[in-house]
Amino acid sequence: MNSNLTRLIATAIIWTALTAIVMTGMLTNTDMNFIILAIIFGAGVVGTISVWESAKNDAAQEAEKTKRRGRVDRLLDGLSDAELDDLRARLGASDGEVLGLDDLLAERDRRTRGR
Repeated sequence: MNSNLTRLIATAIIWTALTAIVMTGMLTNTDMNFIILAIIFGAGVVGTISVWESAKNDAAQEAEKTKRRGRVDRLLDGLSDAELDDLRARLGASDGEVLGLDDLLAERDRRTRGR
């Protein structure tokens, strides 16, 4: 489901619920003074803002993931076939030791300097 559609539905639910509360209060002749109505309206505004502000957080997280994927893809594109095979072998090692990419790159640099 589209995230904007989800937010729109959430906003509609918030305001429908608040309208139902106010209408119920009016129909039951409850003395709903200005302060209670202001609190109900404020809750609707805060709820709506929080729903739509989450879109900005989601977009920022998605942009960071895309940027991170781009760096990894560029790094992997720069490796030769032999280096990729070495990386696959080290990452798939069965001894249970997990090597980080930084460790592998540092070891590669040591090997190239040693040649």
